[in-house]
Amino acid sequence: MTRVRLAALALLCAFSAAGQQRFPTSGVPQPAQSFAASDDATALSGNPAALGFSEGVLLEYAGARGYRAGMFRADGAYLSLARWGAALGTSLEWLHQGSQCTAVTPCSRRFTLGGALRGNVLSIGAAHHGFSSDETADLDHLGSWDVGALARPFRWLSLGYTALDVNAPTFGATRLPRRHVAALALRPVGERVTLAADATFRSCTSDGVPCGVDHPDWAFTGEARLARGLQLVGQLGFSDAGTFSGQIGLQVDLSHVGIRSAASFPGAGGTGSQLTVVRLSSARYPAVGIPGRRAVELDLDDALHRPSSGFVGVLFGKTHRDPLALTVEELHRLARDGTVDAVVLRSGGLPLGSGRSEELRSGIEELQAAGKKVAFYLESAGDLDYSVASAADRVYAAPQAVLAVNGFSATALFAAAGLDKLGVKAEFVRSGAYKTAPDVFTRSDMSGEQREVVNALLDDVYGRYVRRVSLARHLDEEKFRRLLDRGLLTPQEAQAEGLVDGLVYPDQLEQEVGKLIGAHVALKKIGTEPPAEKDPRWTRPPTIAVVRVEGDIARGEGGEDPLGIVEVAGSDSIARRIHRLTDDPSVRAIVVRIDSPGGDGNASDLIWRELVRAREKGKPVLASMGDVAASGGYYVAVAADEIYAEPSTITGSIGVFIGKFDLDELYRSLGLKLVTNKRGKSADLFSTARALTPDERRMMQGWVEAFYQQFVDRVAQGRRLSRERVDELARGRVWSGQQALERGLVDKLGGLREAIQAAKVRARIAPEDPVLLDDPGKREVSVGPALQLLPGALRPLPARAVRALSLLGEPGTLRAALPFDLEVN
Repeated sequence: MTRVRLAALALLCAFSAAGQQRFPTSGVPQPAQSFAASDDATALSGNPAALGFSEGVLLEYAGARGYRAGMFRADGAYLSLARWGAALGTSLEWLHQGSQCTAVTPCSRRFTLGGALRGNVLSIGAAHHGFSSDETADLDHLGSWDVGALARPFRWLSLGYTALDVNAPTFGATRLPRRHVAALALRPVGERVTLAADATFRSCTSDGVPCGVDHPDWAFTGEARLARGLQLVGQLGFSDAGTFSGQIGLQVDLSHVGIRSAASFPGAGGTGSQLTVVRLSSARYPAVGIPGRRAVELDLDDALHRPSSGFVGVLFGKTHRDPLALTVEELHRLARDGTVDAVVLRSGGLPLGSGRSEELRSGIEELQAAGKKVAFYLESAGDLDYSVASAADRVYAAPQAVLAVNGFSATALFAAAGLDKLGVKAEFVRSGAYKTAPDVFTRSDMSGEQREVVNALLDDVYGRYVRRVSLARHLDEEKFRRLLDRGLLTPQEAQAEGLVDGLVYPDQLEQEVGKLIGAHVALKKIGTEPPAEKDPRWTRPPTIAVVRVEGDIARGEGGEDPLGIVEVAGSDSIARRIHRLTDDPSVRAIVVRIDSPGGDGNASDLIWRELVRAREKGKPVLASMGDVAASGGYYVAVAADEIYAEPSTITGSIGVFIGKFDLDELYRSLGLKLVTNKRGKSADLFSTARALTPDERRMMQGWVEAFYQQFVDRVAQGRRLSRERVDELARGRVWSGQQALERGLVDKLGGLREAIQAAKVRARIAPEDPVLLDDPGKREVSVGPALQLLPGALRPLPARAVRALSLLGEPGTLRAALPFDLEVN
């Protein structure tokens, strides 16, 4: 190769972007790039290990342009794909000295293939560069390798090392030196500021150029977040030869599109250039908010419906996130979205109980507190639906909507008379006059104790409902009570009485929202799936795990009954999950979400113990109650540091019972006879062929009382109350969440989101910092095929019968279950 061409090629590569010497194997210079801070496809031009920290598919363009005609220019296209800790990348770069390729101003091309593998904090990568040129044949034979490592052990620290031209390739008659880059990046104040220092060392060759660790080139890089999606970037470079250079620029991100551009100002009389990278990504980046007015519509019928698992889900145990949790999270995101002015919620009937309805209402109140206008559209509604809707700024109804806004009722089932006709005798022992769960089998009517509790609950729920709606709709409380007493109201009557603001069809909602915010807007339909936004953190956010105790508590793995009516919370699978989370150092806190009437007392105790173990090991535990967290469900909750409940959550019921059925008369009427041989006086204690003896009844009563005393001790210990005070509140009595708060059985009113926020505080996580939520969800529980054959009005009775039988559980198990199958409608 002639000296002229070698000099020309050296001139081609003598572009300085950061005060560091460029080599024939160098690619397109990048704006303010540090070998420790980058994590995108352009890492192929720097530290290939950084590919391991990229996400999804990235397509990027990089360009460099000198400010004067005939100066260096370069273009490059980069593509990378990252998933499951592995990444592949490729790039093609064109390097030009002048406006065209000539013998004086040669151009070259660099083709790169690279990849990386990443663990939790460490990524290693390698890249191979191949070259070609229309003017310089020596480039066609040039090939170089880069290898690198990148470690991000802490949120605030990133360490990089790269060996460039590690194979010391030969360029013409010259062997190129290896270059080693050691880089360190720090984030002293979270993700708002990044400071990096890169030192490049040249291995020693026979050309006499200063080399080794005593002659480094330095680059100091800084990034400062000015606003979401907007960063100021800069770099200062100092070479061993005494020259320096600088860059200053901006990075702007718009979700899937981003641009980073910096002006370069080389020292020692050099000319500057503009360095730019444009990014297209499959992953969403934190984006600059675009000023504008938006209105969105969320269909709650779709949002709150849990997808059916289907055959594949049943076969492989597929689960789904709780749709209410996803919905509340979406309302929280909308509250923080500065581009959203109005939210329309639409429902034909909420599949929620009273407690979870209040969680949804809290989400609406958060939207309003953030300055959003909220409209609620009712296609049909009961009192729970209307209670939620009344929180909105405007309530609209379909012109022919069925508005069953007529108050609350509680219905309990009693089957003793029917069992007598069948020749079945129910034998139960219990602790506490209010532990009335066996009454469904032993009585034909409601006891005085049960009537007292039901009326107290109805008074509490109904009173708060009347006050809440009257205040929201600016109605006199007595007037609203009279409207409820009238029963069904036509939509026209509801509008005339001030319960709704207008009767409209769905296609007219956009116009009504425009009136509400005083500007025409397009109404965009949205869902509740959280956006997969790239996290700018160098390490995974801390994890808060949600453990769900939903359904009847029983030993085993859980699932649902064969008819698909009763969901079962299996203590084995729940306890195993808590044990694993306790021993996982990445999990900073546990939130146990309880929506259960209780069940097997022993199963509840096993779950309780694992939560206590978590606290003993220093892991905060918070409890969040849904519609119901009673008896065994409350037993689990008292293991927590704090308990959150909604005002209408059904809770308490501190008590226990045990029993069996005596079917001897039924067997005889059917001509059946069971003959039992035994060793041991009570070996057939739970046989259905005989009644309990007085001694056996006394023995079982003692067993029940012993468990009850343990239950009281657990509550006294967890709630920091005296045993005497707990016993006053116990005896099987049920309370609303509001009543439980007043009596010290719960700590605060709130839902799952509030419990998670409290868990962050106890885990010493800043409120504004994101967390990973480990919440696998659960399977769908649907009405069984047999019940689907019945008319809708007839389905509740057999479903209630199945739930009543589920109270018994396995023979011989102590039952800590809700004292009656309570439905408040």
